[in-house]
Amino acid sequence: MSATIKTVKEVLAHLRADPGMVDTLSDTADLINDVSLDSLELLQLMLEVESRLAVRIDFEKLEYSDLNSIAVLANFLDSMPSNHISNAGGGS
Repeated sequence: MSATIKTVKEVLAHLRADPGMVDTLSDTADLINDVSLDSLELLQLMLEVESRLAVRIDFEKLEYSDLNSIAVLANFLDSMPSNHISNAGGGS
């Protein structure tokens, strides 16, 4: 299991108050139909995953099909830019 998939499952388990979900939820589980997340829970999921993975989710690129499975969502998240603040100006 990739680190991103594990993070998504951990956040889902937290949202559902079901720690066992991390081990029982399939990587192919559909977030809408299988996990039954509503719109508020989806937003909570995205914000928490964004924070834990330190990525900046481009919601304009997020497609409904990215929610078809945890693995597909993880691939989408892995393609998002890092939210780490860089010292691009250097300086000393």
